[in-house]
Amino acid sequence: MLRRTTITIALVGMAGMSLALANTNASGRDTPQGLAEAAYIAMGLGTHSSKETDQLRTLITKGAMKQWDPGGSQSVADPLKPDLGTATFIDTWDRTRDSWRTEWVRPRFVSGTRNYTEVYTAAGGYVTGMDVNFGLPGRTIQIGQSPPIHTMSAMRLRALLREQARNQIVILMHEHPERLSSLPEQTSGGKSYPAVQYQDENGTFHVMFDPATHLPAVVRTRDFDAHMGDANYDAAYSDWRSVGSSGRFKFPFRIAYTLNGVSISDVTLEQVRINESLPADTFAAPPQLEGQAPKPAAAEKTPFQWILRRLASGFYLDSDALYMDEGSTLALTDVGPNISLVSGGSHNALIVATNDSLVAFDAPGDDGLSNWIMDAARQRYPGKSFRYVVLTHHHLDHTGGIRAYAAQGAAIVVGKGDGDYFRKVLTAPQTLNRHDVNAVMPRVI
Repeated sequence: MLRRTTITIALVGMAGMSLALANTNASGRDTPQGLAEAAYIAMGLGTHSSKETDQLRTLITKGAMKQWDPGGSQSVADPLKPDLGTATFIDTWDRTRDSWRTEWVRPRFVSGTRNYTEVYTAAGGYVTGMDVNFGLPGRTIQIGQSPPIHTMSAMRLRALLREQARNQIVILMHEHPERLSSLPEQTSGGKSYPAVQYQDENGTFHVMFDPATHLPAVVRTRDFDAHMGDANYDAAYSDWRSVGSSGRFKFPFRIAYTLNGVSISDVTLEQVRINESLPADTFAAPPQLEGQAPKPAAAEKTPFQWILRRLASGFYLDSDALYMDEGSTLALTDVGPNISLVSGGSHNALIVATNDSLVAFDAPGDDGLSNWIMDAARQRYPGKSFRYVVLTHHHLDHTGGIRAYAAQGAAIVVGKGDGDYFRKVLTAPQTLNRHDVNAVMPRVI
C-alpha cells in the first residue's frame, strides 16, 4: 500500500492538516478524498517524521502464497480441490526507482519447483529462470547451463503492474485525488464498507475501508472469467502490524484473494523490511535483452484472470499472441475424411463434418479463438455450421470459448452431472468479455 516516488512528509506545516483530518466532520470524512486521506494517515504515511531515516525508500516482503485455480478442479462440485500448492516469494520494491523484483519458488506440475525471478518497471519486464512447467517461449535465450531468460509479454507486464498498484492504492489515491470518485457502500465477504473508486492506466479499483480503523479492508477489481463471467476480484487485507524502525508504518501481513467469493490465493507474510540498502544490480535486466521488452498492454485488452492463474499453475504461455507463441500461426488441417484439426497453438480442437453440420470437440482458450475456428471452418466446410460442441472435460482452458459457439446456435454437450454448471456459465453476465458475443438461451445436453 505504498507509493512509487519518494515523498518527504514534514510534520512542520502538516500538523495542522493532520489535526484537521483527524477532527474533520462526518461529511468531510465521507467524501472520496476524506476516506482516502483517513486511510493514508491510519497507515502512518501522513504522520511519520521528515528525517531521512524515516522516509520509505525500499520495501522487501517475504512470504508464502497458497494457490487455487477453480477452473482446473477435479470436478465442478468442488472448485478448490485440488489446490495448486504453496509458493514462496521475496518481493523487493524500490520506490525511488519505480522498480520491482520478485523471486519465486512455485510448485511445478507433477513434482519439483519452478524457480524464477521477475524484474520489471512500467517500461518493460524480464524473467530469469523456469517460470513454466514446460514449453518456454520461443524468444527464450539459454546459454549452456545458465538459467533461461526472456522478456515479459506486454499483457503479463500489465497484469503484474495492476497487482502492484492494488497494494499501493492508498498512496496512489493520496497522490492523485482527481482520479477518485464516489461509490455507494460495497459488500465483500458478507460485510458492507464505505468505498471509493480509483481509476488509472491499470484499470478501475473499488477501495473499501474498515470504518473503525480507516485502513483499507478490500480492494476490488471487476474481471472477466470464462466460467463466472463478470466477477469481483477482491483482495482482503488483514493482520495489520507496525513495521519499520519507528513502528509508525502499518502493513497487512495477510492478503486473501477471492473471485466471486471463491479462493484464488492466500498470502501470508513472514517478514517486512524497510529501507535496506539494495545491491546496484537488483533490478538489472539481462544484458542480452536490455531494452527489448515491450511496454505494458492496455488494461482493457488484458485477460487478467487468465494470466494470473496460469502463472500460478505454471501453464501460462507468455505471449501477446495469447493462443500461441509469437511467430506461430494457427492452422486448420485435414487429418481424415471430414475430420480437421486446429493446431499451432497451446491447445488443439477437433472438427468433424457430418452430412449437414459440424461438431467441435472442446472450445479451448476464449471466444476469440472460437471465432477464429468458426471462420476457418466456414471456409473449409461451406454452408455448414456448428450444431454441437462436445466438451471432453470441464477445465476452463478447454471450455473457455463456448459462448461464441452457443451464440451461433450450437448445443453444448457436457459430461454427466455438469449440465447445470454450464447452464450457469452461459447465462452469467459478460459485459467485461473482451470479445463481442451475443447472449442467448443456452442449449446444454
